[in-house]
Amino acid sequence: MKTEKELLIFEQHLYLRQPGYGTSYITGKYLLENAMADYARLKEIEDDSFRIKNFLDELNAIGNIPISLGHWEMTELDQMKIVKE
Repeated sequence: MKTEKELLIFEQHLYLRQPGYGTSYITGKYLLENAMADYARLKEIEDDSFRIKNFLDELNAIGNIPISLGHWEMTELDQMKIVKE
């Protein structure tokens, strides 16, 4: 892969100016995977098959809110309560 100097400089400056920028992607991935896993478990309990399209359609229909609220909206599971137990 050929390195584009201007893009490389831009990316380096972006990550240096905003240290939490990169880790926010990792955190978001973790939260989204947990929401998907809980949603799939609930579908399994209901004897319904899990389809990623249905999960993403429901999540998108909820709107642009924090993933923790979307998770709760879709599963009614309180993640903070689960962590404390």
